[in-house]
Amino acid sequence: MSSVNQIDGLPHNSVPKKEFNILLLGETGVGKSTFINAFANYLTYLTLTEAVTDELISLIPSKFTVTDDNYEERTIRIGQSENESEEVGASATQNAKSYIFPLDDIRIRLIDTPGIGDTRGAEQDNINFEKLLAYLGEFHEINAICILLKPNNARITVMFEYCIKQLLSRLEKSASQNIIFLFTNSRSTFYRPGDTLPPLRKILDGTQNKPPYVKIPLDKQNIYCIDNESFRFLVAIRQGIQFNQREKDDFASSWTISSEECWRLLTYIAHLKPHKIQDTLSINESRRLIVQLSQPLADIANLIQINITQLERHKEQLSLHAGDVQKLKENLYVPVTNIRVEELDRPRTVCTDLKCCEVFQVNGNKTYHYKQVCHNPCYLRNVPKEIVGSPELTRCAAMNSNQHCKHCGCSYLKHMHIYYQSFTYEDNIVDENVRSQISTKENAKSAAEKVIREIEQRRKEYESEQDTIIKSTAKFAHFLQNNAITAYNDAYQSYLEYLIDREKSLGASCDKRNIDNLQNMLRQYVEEKRALDTALELAKQGNITTTSYITAKDVKDAVDFLYKLPHCGPKIKELFDKQNRAKGNEHYTEREVNFKQTKKNTRLRELKKSLTDKINTAVTNFFY
Repeated sequence: MSSVNQIDGLPHNSVPKKEFNILLLGETGVGKSTFINAFANYLTYLTLTEAVTDELISLIPSKFTVTDDNYEERTIRIGQSENESEEVGASATQNAKSYIFPLDDIRIRLIDTPGIGDTRGAEQDNINFEKLLAYLGEFHEINAICILLKPNNARITVMFEYCIKQLLSRLEKSASQNIIFLFTNSRSTFYRPGDTLPPLRKILDGTQNKPPYVKIPLDKQNIYCIDNESFRFLVAIRQGIQFNQREKDDFASSWTISSEECWRLLTYIAHLKPHKIQDTLSINESRRLIVQLSQPLADIANLIQINITQLERHKEQLSLHAGDVQKLKENLYVPVTNIRVEELDRPRTVCTDLKCCEVFQVNGNKTYHYKQVCHNPCYLRNVPKEIVGSPELTRCAAMNSNQHCKHCGCSYLKHMHIYYQSFTYEDNIVDENVRSQISTKENAKSAAEKVIREIEQRRKEYESEQDTIIKSTAKFAHFLQNNAITAYNDAYQSYLEYLIDREKSLGASCDKRNIDNLQNMLRQYVEEKRALDTALELAKQGNITTTSYITAKDVKDAVDFLYKLPHCGPKIKELFDKQNRAKGNEHYTEREVNFKQTKKNTRLRELKKSLTDKINTAVTNFFY
């Protein structure tokens, strides 16, 4: 696939060759494939009459039904491709694919994508998203993100809203200025947005009113209304379907209006600042890394807190038995609680209710085993990891119509998705040479003091690593909150809150010291994140330098530093790797299809001049 020259990085001997990349997104059945076919004809022919008498341009196979004069149904087909599906409700387009319209040294590329809201389920939508993101990695920049909608949906479906927000959460926020809205089948709404506009505006207002407060334009400039029925007319008449003059006049009018809208769309896109794909890919890779690290970091932070508590208790025991040689001999060790990980091949849905868990005492600390596995494996995608009561779990096969588990009877609010299981165990550090040489109280006291010093040193090291983890996770949260278009689910904070609630639920058996420590961790995390957000606001106001902005590179550097922590680094890496293998993301790339125009017209020349002028201006500004 050819790449796009970057204006601000052109070598002095480079000849500009510009590609305008337009990404098409929309709900299954909205008509993306028909639009691409119609678009090819709009670019080639000035009028419908011209298109009727010349060669039909069809890039994507399609099928539709019409009735003849006797109201007999006729199935009209054109073309056949492995990239298209005829299964009802399934996305017709199976993989992302490019269609290129060359204008000498300028190329317009439409990127067709599988429809959002595939009836094969959220899992298929997630696969489609991952394929799309991998495919976009082949490009340098995107000029427009075109969201196709039907104009008469008074209520946008929950699935569509969810998928749109999922997509926006994967785009770097500067892409918001490249989003345009294309309403198909709009002759029925007088070539206007119709009933779809109010609920769409509500969704976009939501992105503006929540962090990171991104405004997506929605006005005459980036709204386009078309109806591609004239392309179906061109296909139908070639297969013997007859139309009267009034119908032909309607199709001709539809062609004129829709063609004009497409030219207006191209002119608008030509003057947009391109969105650098690398920005979105960096955001997406960082997002994937951060989300998958949330649970391991929370587990390790909790493990550190267990160790700190255990060290403090053991230090008290040593001081208590200062005059008892035998007791000191028995306690001359540095207590360490470690974590063992059972890797899961696939995610599981488990119940966290106390009646469905086993609670073990390990070195005086509680550890939980989720013995009630309600769905194994659970292939449900887009479920936040280790977040109790995630709304997505209502779609788990284990849940009945009342949103209670068929196996344990508990509400979905008590369930969560896990990608690995962890178990804590004692792993004490003992110096046998020192222990064997103790014969007097003085020897015992001296040895105890040495162990206490080791305990204090290890505690300081644990506290330092815990501080690093909290600051890193706060940095991650800040990064995602301020770089993606839509806000994200703060998995780390949610998990700490869950640990606190879980300990409190034990009632009289709860460990109040552990609750206090977890609450302190949560408080520090929230304060760290708030400090970063405040610094960002000050930077935006010009009060401090832009060094307050956290970049994708900062995230990567922070992760690498976490892996190198002396005590917890290797375990963080192990937990992350095992979880990552369980999740198993898929990536694909697709081939592009080149389209050669069959006939130039004055509109093409006008557009080419506009695009060329824009490129020349950019190059001139760069060199001079």
